[in-house]
Amino acid sequence: MLSGLALSSGALSIKRFDFRFSQGALRADEIFDSALSGPGRYLLEIARRLIAQAPEADWLVLGNPILPLSSAQLEQMVVHGATRGPAVIADANRLPVAYLLPRRLFDELGRFLLLLCATDAKADAHLLSLLLGEEVGLGRSGLPDLGGIPGRAPNGWLNGDGRLLAPQLTCLKAAALIAKRPDWQSLPFAAHYPMHAGDVLFMCLASKLAATNYFSKQIVCTAYRDIPAAAGSKLETLPLRLPWISRDGSVSELAYFKHALERLGPEANDNHFFVFARILRLYFHTPFHLVDHARFALGDPLERFAQTVHAVPTTAEARCSLPPAPLRVLFHLNGGWALKNFPADQMRVVTKILLALGCEVSVVDRPDLEDCGARSVEAGDTALLRRQVEAHHIFVGVDSFPHHFVRLVMGWPTLGLFGNTMPRNSDALYGAGYRSADRNLSCNRCGAYDVCPMFNRRDCINYPEPQQVVAQVLDLAKGIYGFVP
Repeated sequence: MLSGLALSSGALSIKRFDFRFSQGALRADEIFDSALSGPGRYLLEIARRLIAQAPEADWLVLGNPILPLSSAQLEQMVVHGATRGPAVIADANRLPVAYLLPRRLFDELGRFLLLLCATDAKADAHLLSLLLGEEVGLGRSGLPDLGGIPGRAPNGWLNGDGRLLAPQLTCLKAAALIAKRPDWQSLPFAAHYPMHAGDVLFMCLASKLAATNYFSKQIVCTAYRDIPAAAGSKLETLPLRLPWISRDGSVSELAYFKHALERLGPEANDNHFFVFARILRLYFHTPFHLVDHARFALGDPLERFAQTVHAVPTTAEARCSLPPAPLRVLFHLNGGWALKNFPADQMRVVTKILLALGCEVSVVDRPDLEDCGARSVEAGDTALLRRQVEAHHIFVGVDSFPHHFVRLVMGWPTLGLFGNTMPRNSDALYGAGYRSADRNLSCNRCGAYDVCPMFNRRDCINYPEPQQVVAQVLDLAKGIYGFVP
């Protein structure tokens, strides 16, 4: 539950508002559920909703998005607690519970709410005091000590690796920057989401689709420095000379973020406000595409389903200029972890069937599959990937960067293969040039990386059978190129 109050001092009125994280419908009382948006983004969104529905309000009360608070509880704390003036209301252990703030803050400096941490009332009050130019007090909620931030917060936030402490670091850094820079209002916001190639791509695509965007820069690992330009990102790249974070959990998100800020150096730290975009609510609990998760993080309200990726046709459409026979099919089978890789034994069957039908089969970076007649090719950057794709009629890929780039950027005829991840979170709009295939098993999405938790094996049984893969490839080829084996 997300909540807020709109206070009008002239009419002495209080209006209550209760919202919830949307599971897909995006009704009037629902707010988009984004795995890439921190508590500050939700504080800003609640404020925006309150102002839209109560434009006469001159004070707003915002419930901490980490906590499942109702507007009735907020009213009890603010009104009956006799809180006066701007304040951060906290529990006995200094965990913010609610924020009482003047309307003018949102009208003039609303984007700076992105820098609030929602985990340390003193840090948030200090930042708000600098923004408002007046003292923001610490009020008591009347609630007992809530025990700090748990490993999994009651409103659905995950904190197992301490990532909810990352916004606290950005809050403290922002306050220090404001205190020493008279021109702080003109400094750019940079999104910290450099992680893996697909993540960088989704943020780039989001920058082109976002109706509202509070950011001008995106932190990108130098290994992926070619992606923003290839994707046509509207965000300027802030290069991070640091390897991408390992998927095995050996380095926490918080530790990686601290290391990233250190590696960016004084020049970047003294001239940017950083926003941590790796909070991780469980994105696969909703049908929203990860591009939309990134759009919301950048500032897009996304209030209607018609605004989402699945409702907006892609404008990218391209075709191979080579004769349709022999049909040339390019596969990418490596997804980044064991259960995300398409099983090699199944690929050998797919290859043998396609070869028997007179097709040519290429596989990206898989020399181990050449023994069955497939040709292994290299595609180490976006330019080389593009050249390899353009030399083939159909691209077939697992849920990984090449799949997303080839379909969402190039618009190439694509078949997406899904095992232990869900198509709805990272597919493309279905139509003449796109298909996806899986077995639609109820165990998806299991969340495992290396070993199937049901059958104790290192491959995912949710991947489609070889015959289904071949049938989908031929269906695409017939519809687009008129190819019939």
